[in-house]
Amino acid sequence: MNAIIVTGGDIDLSLLENYIAENKEDVIISVDAAITKLEKINVTPHIMVGDFDTLSDEERLKKYENLNVEIVKHDPIKDFSDSELAVDRAVKDGIRNIVVFGALGKRFDHAFANILILQKYKKLGADITIYDRYNKIYVISNHFKLEREKLWGKYISFFSLEGKNFMDKLEGVKYPIKNRIIDNIATPSLYISNEIKDDKLEAAFSGDLLVVESRD
Repeated sequence: MNAIIVTGGDIDLSLLENYIAENKEDVIISVDAAITKLEKINVTPHIMVGDFDTLSDEERLKKYENLNVEIVKHDPIKDFSDSELAVDRAVKDGIRNIVVFGALGKRFDHAFANILILQKYKKLGADITIYDRYNKIYVISNHFKLEREKLWGKYISFFSLEGKNFMDKLEGVKYPIKNRIIDNIATPSLYISNEIKDDKLEAAFSGDLLVVESRD
């Protein structure tokens, strides 16, 4: 079982609509006011999660209760964001493959927290991918292969989530790497905007890396 989580950031509605249409068996979780975006593409979620501080509309919540949508309401004073609570709910339900739309946008604090959530749940056995119109973002551990035809756009970038990672190899790309350290302090932008040159990319490294596949 997979899950699609829709949060309150910037969303390309056509991208979201197409993804949902291609993954009809996935559980859809709406986070707080993101329900207004799902309404624009006529999608009813299975679960709604949040403190609903940005959706002070009891009539709307009642409407979805009557449609048998599970409403999970949290206290606004809490230690976790609504997005993290939605991910946590999916993981507790045994879901290990999750995609998130709307995780990026105007609020950089929320966007950065959402990116950090990827590593937390990777260590708990869940693979989470953030999508927007220009980026596909996820965490990988220790080794990685990617076929060129499956790359989301043109570019691929790597960032350390450990402070430092040892890169044994990065092959099949325009700028290959062998036996170098990815260091957030010394070389924070060294591993951005690479391109897959061969049929596939192959990498081996220590720890966790954040991967950003991107397009202009």
